Amino acid sequence: MAFEQELDIYLRSRFTLMILVTPEEERALQSVKQVCEGFALRERTQRSCLSWDVADGFSAVTNWRGSIPSAKDPLSALEQVDKAEGDSLFVLKDFHDCWTNPQIKRKLRSVAQRLKFSKKSILITAPSGKIPVELKDEAVILEYPLPQNEELETVLQRLTQTLSCSQSQIRRTGIFSHQ
Repeated sequence: MAFEQELDIYLRSRFTLMILVTPEEERALQSVKQVCEGFALRERTQRSCLSWDVADGFSAVTNWRGSIPSAKDPLSALEQVDKAEGDSLFVLKDFHDCWTNPQIKRKLRSVAQRLKFSKKSILITAPSGKIPVELKDEAVILEYPLPQNEELETVLQRLTQTLSCSQSQIRRTGIFSHQ
């Protein structure tokens, strides 16, 4: 099963806490965006998506109704997730760095339990599937797959086109021509 289908099933089943194991945050975030936008088209209702990290706070992944919440620390981010309304997915980047903080770990558990009565979910990106024992019953672990051949070919073609264009521009300028 493709990652996008798997994530869509978990979201429609109202799983509230998911850990996405991946070293490729940006590529994974594009897949998450596709799932949220696909849901909106299929269900004729909007599933908004915000991402959060400790450096930049919240930012919109898909169309977000209303103002984007402000939170610079993990505890505030969880409080904003708890307060948010509507059908939403919150992608928390680097949140695995907080696993050792008992206050944040407890807040995450509490919020995940309360979200069961809402249409909100949390997706934490992490480099490994190691999670605290306290969260094992609350979370499902998803593995983001490596790119398939077709995806690699597309990237390679784009790169080749970009390099070809750049090389022809360099030749025209004569910067590297022998005089």
